[in-house]
Amino acid sequence: MALKINLKNIQITKFDPLTCSRNDWFRFHEFRKKRHMEKNPDDPISDDESFEKALQANVQFTEVEINISIINDISTDKQIGEIVYAKFLETSASYEGTKHLVQFELEILEEYRRKGIGRYAMKLIYDYANENGKKVLVTTSDEDDGRAFLKKMGAIEALAGVENRLDLETVDWIMVENWVKDGSNRSPSSTLEFHYSIPEEIIEEYCKAYTETMNQQPLGELDVGAIIMSPESYRQQEKMFFDMGRIWITAFTKEQNSKISGLTEMRYNPSRESMISQVLTGVQEEYRGRGLGKWLKASMLLKIREEYPQVKIVTTGNANSNAPMLSINNRLGFKVHKESINAQITIEQLAEFLSL
Repeated sequence: MALKINLKNIQITKFDPLTCSRNDWFRFHEFRKKRHMEKNPDDPISDDESFEKALQANVQFTEVEINISIINDISTDKQIGEIVYAKFLETSASYEGTKHLVQFELEILEEYRRKGIGRYAMKLIYDYANENGKKVLVTTSDEDDGRAFLKKMGAIEALAGVENRLDLETVDWIMVENWVKDGSNRSPSSTLEFHYSIPEEIIEEYCKAYTETMNQQPLGELDVGAIIMSPESYRQQEKMFFDMGRIWITAFTKEQNSKISGLTEMRYNPSRESMISQVLTGVQEEYRGRGLGKWLKASMLLKIREEYPQVKIVTTGNANSNAPMLSINNRLGFKVHKESINAQITIEQLAEFLSL
């Protein structure tokens, strides 16, 4: 029997992870665990304490204003949804390329969908964008319901991608070791370094390489400007990860002229013991064709195998148009786990959907 909903019982309120009560947290955790079972039932989930630390650290990141609202069904006193919406602040080095944007995520429990709650929630996001003079709203989805709702709103699919996963028990470790040897042999004057924190003496060069590498990624039709990693931003993110109790591992190759030619990074949440995320991997254009990407990825995998034997799965996201990285991942044994889209909608299109 379909769940009947009276929209008068649906209430949206701000959620502040720095000041909320234990009862608010209880209801929040109850919701996120239900959503986890709907979306990723076979994956480990963060324990409550680790999750709270992470959310508290995120909302204190000073380059981005992050807002959280929760959707409640007051007839049952249950949280049934969540809205996260954010903008880059003028203090951010990335502000110029993002000052027209609002990023948002909307999560609603499956039994409450197709009942007008999504439209109701989007009014809050519209008001936030309008009040802040933002022109474009961007989001992601890896669920059929989410993609259908975005299409109904009039959002365009600006970039298609996948979440790929690697089962470390299936890896051809001899091939991986050969990639390391080959990378070193083909670039004998290059060095490969691992860091849990980038040393102060190279932070400027590292952030420059990180910014260039990040902005080489294909963006499809996404109306997003340059994302800039400044030394200040790096140090703040580093502190945020420390406060969360998480680990950020970086490997990069350095040339004789001290330029960083390529990099890769892993981010690990120990409360999700068996999984680790590979985030950015890339090689500067002038240094491609020497196997640096394979050297970096292979070296990182060997480090994870040695230092984190509890890790069984590596996850990473790739745009479908990023052929070079997909080729490396395919050879390593990464498999598609979920397909996703990055979508965007103008504030005028959203107003039309909301009949404003």
